[in-house]
Amino acid sequence: MVAGELVSQSIVNGILLGGIYAVAALGLSLVFGIMDIVNLAHGHMLMVGAYVAILVFAATGITPLVGMFLAMGLLFVFGIVLQKVLLKHVVGEGIEQPIIVLFGLALILQNIGQLVLGGDARTADLGIPGDGIDLGFAFLSLPRTVTFVVAVVLIGATWAFLQYTKTGQAIRATAQNRKAARYMGIDTDRIYVITLAVGTALAGAAGALLSMLFPINPFVGWSYLLKAFAVVVLGGVGSILGTLVGGVILGVSENLGALYLGGGYRNVVSLLIFLGVLLLKPEGLFGSGGGGE
Repeated sequence: MVAGELVSQSIVNGILLGGIYAVAALGLSLVFGIMDIVNLAHGHMLMVGAYVAILVFAATGITPLVGMFLAMGLLFVFGIVLQKVLLKHVVGEGIEQPIIVLFGLALILQNIGQLVLGGDARTADLGIPGDGIDLGFAFLSLPRTVTFVVAVVLIGATWAFLQYTKTGQAIRATAQNRKAARYMGIDTDRIYVITLAVGTALAGAAGALLSMLFPINPFVGWSYLLKAFAVVVLGGVGSILGTLVGGVILGVSENLGALYLGGGYRNVVSLLIFLGVLLLKPEGLFGSGGGGE
């Protein structure tokens, strides 16, 4: 490829990858916006979702697109148990205690992954041909396109859930003002459980999608947590459109950074975007603010 084609190819690949980043960030943004906790274990929950899809594929040959739903289901239940057993005792007790609990959980998940599956990187086969469509200025990879479409569908489904269901409307009301939501009869404890379950399920979905494109090992959680943070800060907490736009911007920036600086600088690009947005526009591009009291 000539230089111009490499740039356009990096941009197209970044857009397609950005959809998965947006799914990962959406779960983190949802939990932060509603519960006011920073889920430091979010990247490791993503890792668990990826391993579920990989192991299901290795054991049964079932495509990770189907395994993704199993990963989402398992992590949805995991989120319920996590909130009911651990986090309910520390949510609302300041920012330190939930952070300590979730940091410890991240280390536990990482060590369980290493103990059970070893430190080797694994990946899953999407089960569709690796070819695609030649657009003239870039090649549209079929696996990347499929994962992007699935990611956009998941984001759209989450938006519809929040907009058109009673539970979704209760979640939005809790995000706007918790005390007022309680006065109106909304069970905010139940909303916290559902919010964390949905957030962890989205992490599982993102992990399953990433397992089709990139090798996964027990240590990738921190890297993807950083990317999710960067997307949330870039798009703004509470904005689904901002999350999608932020994911695409991060994906494109990472690919262009890898093109010009080398693949080892992907995480550096994420960190620079994270810090740059915090300094210049901390509310993000579409930020609407977190939950109030």
